[in-house]
Amino acid sequence: MKIAVIGDTHFGFDHYGKRKDDAFRNAKEAFELALSEKVDFIIQVGDVFDERLPKPEIISPVINLMKSVNNRFDKIKLVRRISSQGEELITKDISPIIMIYGDHDRRPKEYVNPVQILHNTDLIYCMERESIILEKDDERIAIHGFSNVPHQYAREVLNNHKFEHIPNMKNLFVVHQSFQELLPNQPPEIMNYSDLSEKFDIHLLGHIHWNQENKHPISNKPILLPGSTVQTQMKKIESKVSKGIYILDIGEKIKYKFLELKKPRKLYYETIKINGEKPSEINTLIQEVVKKILDYHNHDLIPMIRIVLNGILHDGFIPSDISMKNLLKKYEDRAIINIGKSKLISKKLNEKSKLIHDLKTKKISIEDLGLKILGEKLNLKKLDKLESIFSALKDGELAKAEEIL
Repeated sequence: MKIAVIGDTHFGFDHYGKRKDDAFRNAKEAFELALSEKVDFIIQVGDVFDERLPKPEIISPVINLMKSVNNRFDKIKLVRRISSQGEELITKDISPIIMIYGDHDRRPKEYVNPVQILHNTDLIYCMERESIILEKDDERIAIHGFSNVPHQYAREVLNNHKFEHIPNMKNLFVVHQSFQELLPNQPPEIMNYSDLSEKFDIHLLGHIHWNQENKHPISNKPILLPGSTVQTQMKKIESKVSKGIYILDIGEKIKYKFLELKKPRKLYYETIKINGEKPSEINTLIQEVVKKILDYHNHDLIPMIRIVLNGILHDGFIPSDISMKNLLKKYEDRAIINIGKSKLISKKLNEKSKLIHDLKTKKISIEDLGLKILGEKLNLKKLDKLESIFSALKDGELAKAEEIL
């Protein structure tokens, strides 16, 4: 069997900005590349959409894309399904596009998320927490799907579900979560690679936006991260690692290769060392860097330029004194510029909020932080109930929250 693995597509990202077409353009290229490799089916590893309630203007072209892809594939046969409700022996054709949902797609259990909408139209097959056996030309393969849960609860939910290796075939595990090995300074409750079963033949990870290959610490089996198909944050690593997809060749052994996309917008990442310069001098330094990048940029799309200012400001100035308004206007038709000032030190302003620091360094989402605080305050550990209460409070439905509690 031959399988394509596509990373986080984030359909709808920057819908009202200059990059509104990037997510769809890149995802379309990724699916076209998978089709050109004549794969039997495609696995997408979560964060299909950028928002949990995408607008119709976002859902509609995605539906059309999924229709187009399905029309160029043969269906694949589902012969067995194992979930929390038990085991089903079934024989039916399903869409050859297999998805899990990520944290950007996830909604409380009693609500429908946008990936489930695609599933309900038979355009894709969504796996929440289940194992399926697929068959094509007398070959069989087991896919285990673990859609996103709040990261601090993932270890507990994974252990409770008890995914089991299915004998006499290759077993693929698909998951969309944070891991200690991938981001620094994670809270201790975040999972490690060792939490993943060593019995599976390969693990396919979503959530992290850059391509990376690792090994399971016990089995030494591959852990592959295709990375997102679009840059949603201008990180340094994404300026160095290309966007692309994986092609898996499943035989006696699993062979894999990473194929690069050609259309993604170019990201340049530069750091400017600041040593006592005034805001006007810093503006001059920034313009020199931008001009140099534009002089050798040769992609059809205007580039993204991320410039990080790092060092000590001149006495009496604070980061907000550095105005980018004129610079951004000057280059608005030639580049998408982002200036980072968080690493600037000011003698006038030298204290940072600990909460903001934790959010930045530990990569905690506002919602996960809120869930954690609410769970502690209510002494409530049941995840489904906690998410429902949190969602009701967020929507201002206090009576409903009280009723759930």
